[in-house]
Amino acid sequence: MFKRLHLKLTAYMGLILIFFMFFIATGIYNFTRMIFDDGTKEIMKSEAVRIHAYRNASMTTSIFEDRSFYQSLNTNVILMGKERLDACYVIYNENADRVHIEGGSTWVADNLKTLADLSLEEKSDSYVKKKIGNFNYRIYTKYFNDTEESSVVQVYVSTINEDILWSFLRTVLFIFGLTGMVALLCISYILTGQAIKPVKKTWVKQKQFVADASHELRTPLTVIQTNLDVVLSDDEGTVEENDVWLDNAYSETRVMAKLIDHLLILAKADANNEKLDMMEFSISEIVENVCGSMIVIANNKNIDFQMNIEEDLIIKADYDKIRRLIVILIDNAIKYTEKGSIKVSLFTEKNKKILIVEDTGIGISEKDINRIFDRFYRADKARHREGGTGLGLSIAKWIAESHRYILTVESTINVGTKFTLKM
Repeated sequence: MFKRLHLKLTAYMGLILIFFMFFIATGIYNFTRMIFDDGTKEIMKSEAVRIHAYRNASMTTSIFEDRSFYQSLNTNVILMGKERLDACYVIYNENADRVHIEGGSTWVADNLKTLADLSLEEKSDSYVKKKIGNFNYRIYTKYFNDTEESSVVQVYVSTINEDILWSFLRTVLFIFGLTGMVALLCISYILTGQAIKPVKKTWVKQKQFVADASHELRTPLTVIQTNLDVVLSDDEGTVEENDVWLDNAYSETRVMAKLIDHLLILAKADANNEKLDMMEFSISEIVENVCGSMIVIANNKNIDFQMNIEEDLIIKADYDKIRRLIVILIDNAIKYTEKGSIKVSLFTEKNKKILIVEDTGIGISEKDINRIFDRFYRADKARHREGGTGLGLSIAKWIAESHRYILTVESTINVGTKFTLKM
């Protein structure tokens, strides 16, 4: 299922990347051409104006007929500006007669004469691209309306070099775009796999959670049903005579109620519906009260219960949840300690309040310690039915994280376990 989802997400990402790369490449290409076209148009217009200005400033009858004038015109005008334009030009008078042609063939000029005629007729400029023979040309036809006579200067340039440039640019963009797309698809496949991992992990944990919850609920239900069957089969027995069976059933309902309560807490935590009721209170008092109620249970198991609690430590947190967390940690220590000792310490260190609950119980193996906060996980299967639900430490971890506290565990088999809460 997740393999197919991985491939689908990569495919969707690939389509987005193809569209994105195409958009970028097309945008670069078209924008570059637009800038180039506009720049070339302005340069050609500037050349036409310069040619016309130079002609008017230098023109006399003798010079106008002198071929050397046009040679100097071509050399000087083209080099006057900062840009160097390798262009040809044709000058027409108001009767559309060709006055001069420079730098190009007469055949090309003849094919462009209709543009000059149109410019004189409409008294306007034009800028076009036109294919003549096997080559494309840019042609700028500039109309001048002088006091004495009108004229047209037509500047044109072959696009063969820029056609090679645009072809090269298209090839480069295609190759780089294709290479980039393949590289991005590979990266997308890797990153999509990383993104799916938490989903896959959550799905597996959820599946295991449902299976474990079903198992945990089935066990007390089976016990309840068995004991009630015994009671119902005894038609002549009194309530007192069946007290042991009814007591067993009642005990299991309490286990179920506790399990369901824990499940509801975790469900609200997963849905982010559990709000924290923040207030300032003395955590020293809470730890003392919880220890006071738990010490009786510890004494019944011949456990040495020690307390080292610093007075009047104030925190701002959710009172009920912090109390529940402390109860879970101390109850867990008592549950898995036999005739040993438990020590509860509360103190301040480097502006942090620290609670430590340590015992000399059976401990947790190294391979299990990383999963001790998982739901329904019990490190020692032999203690599976110690009256717990396997959810207590998961709830404790959630309470700590919701307050941005740090809850850690250290343990050694047959030596003991140490839980540390840093607030």
